[in-house]
Amino acid sequence: MMAASISYQYLIDPDDARAALAAFANQPVIGLDTETYWDYGARQNRLSLLQLAAPTGEVVVIDALTASAEGARALIENPAAMMAAHNARFDEGALRAAGFEVAGLVDTLRLSRRTLRLRSFSLASVSEHLFGVALDKTYQQSDWRRRPLSRAQLDYAALDAQVALRVYQELTAQLEESGRLEEELLRAKIGLSPDEAETLKRAGARSNARSKRQPDGLRPLTAEERLIVERLKLWRKQTADHERIPAYLICHDRTLEHLAVVRPCTVEELTNIFGLGAAKIAKYGPELLNQVQKQSD
Repeated sequence: MMAASISYQYLIDPDDARAALAAFANQPVIGLDTETYWDYGARQNRLSLLQLAAPTGEVVVIDALTASAEGARALIENPAAMMAAHNARFDEGALRAAGFEVAGLVDTLRLSRRTLRLRSFSLASVSEHLFGVALDKTYQQSDWRRRPLSRAQLDYAALDAQVALRVYQELTAQLEESGRLEEELLRAKIGLSPDEAETLKRAGARSNARSKRQPDGLRPLTAEERLIVERLKLWRKQTADHERIPAYLICHDRTLEHLAVVRPCTVEELTNIFGLGAAKIAKYGPELLNQVQKQSD
């Protein structure tokens, strides 16, 4: 469960911003959000704040009017730096107007529409549906040009970036289990390269031939299998705490149950387990096998 308020750094000095951004290098994904104000003279939105949230817990709110967002240029313009934003077209426009060539931006609004069944796909609605957290959007239309900004405005801005990250993590976990992750990530990306467009076309052609289907109604677990599941859950919690990520991003309960029933002995056999893709097998496979076999001794 996410907290309604979070810890973050509000950065108004360029040197402090550059130092804080070092924690965002080589992150697997970064939550991104922006706050803007309308420049009546130029008749366009201007960047006021840039908010970034990392899976390791770091959250920064960079004041674009004092610290400048220039220190984040290498991150924003790096195609290998995956960033997730809700209604990312708006954030892309704000960043491009500020002089950035945006790359690697994935729209969680698009992911939500392709994954969930809701009346509204606003960030507030998606957050409440997934996490039971109701976001207060009172400050969305506040004066983001005025300085100093209130603590409530800064809290609002920081939380939106973290929620965008958590939404990305939850939706991609669901999509990976259903075998649709690669295709839907490409659909949600802002600005596809020709190679990515071709990959998306091939993925669409494979959409009716998924190799990872959810096992149909696993039978009730035996007492020994329940012990295996409990052991796996303990390992999952310890691993999630160490990596500072939600436990569901490692394995869902259905995966642990399937492991307990099948009891694979080799990494190759893990490819037949529900919810385990190549990336998870490469990262967690040996330890999963170890945990299963320990329970079998």
